[in-house]
Amino acid sequence: MQRNGQQFGRPERGFSLVELLVVISLIGILTAISGIFVISYRKLVAADTAASEVIAAIRETRAMAIGQRTTYQMILFRRSDASSDGYVIIRYENDARNVMPDTQTTTTAQVVRRASLPPDYRFELLGFEGSPPPGAWVPPRTILKLPELNFATRSFSFLQGRGVDIGMSGPSAILTFKGDGSIVGSAERSSTGPTDPTSSDPTSNFLNTPFNGVIFLSCSRGVPSTRSAQARAITIFGPTGRVLMWKSARNNAGTSIWVSGNRQVQE
Repeated sequence: MQRNGQQFGRPERGFSLVELLVVISLIGILTAISGIFVISYRKLVAADTAASEVIAAIRETRAMAIGQRTTYQMILFRRSDASSDGYVIIRYENDARNVMPDTQTTTTAQVVRRASLPPDYRFELLGFEGSPPPGAWVPPRTILKLPELNFATRSFSFLQGRGVDIGMSGPSAILTFKGDGSIVGSAERSSTGPTDPTSSDPTSNFLNTPFNGVIFLSCSRGVPSTRSAQARAITIFGPTGRVLMWKSARNNAGTSIWVSGNRQVQE
């Protein structure tokens, strides 16, 4: 019944306390679930960012070596005194063919960049002691049967003697970028290897052997299952300078694989 435009009848009913509590509980549950997904997504984005930044540095360094027709080196460090690993990029002048630590070489060097990975990221493939925890998996140790970039304890007295402060310490690995576009690995020598007329300084690329291999990146913190999904790898084909990023994943059968675009490999 209406009178003067007003409706009379049963008054409108509000929400009871129980109904409000149910709605609040549902909102809390949904917020918690979405928060978990957001955190996981942010960690995956951080993993992609770490690998992408290293790939960008490799490509940029190679481009500078080609454009300037000189030698560059990227020295990667596993730092025990920092929350993340890092790398240093060195430019050499006056000798674009070889960097040789003898007294007759006129090569000079300078640091063009120092950078660190995102917090808690390392240049290694972090596994699990014993069997992996439930929900976790162990990424394969190789990709396309390529060797891992070799990290070892090295002295950089050759660079320090030329006034170059590396600014980082710890086990290191070296990539050398030549003016012809090739990427050369660390030039460790043995008594049975080619004769080196200089010393065994690790910054020398006397052997000129193109590097075909892989660099692993992992996060040192977090839930094991999340850490498994965060593992990334970078494959380098030295003669052509081709660089690809790979993500750790599992196929439909639950087998650990590496994925790059629509390409999958299981080693």
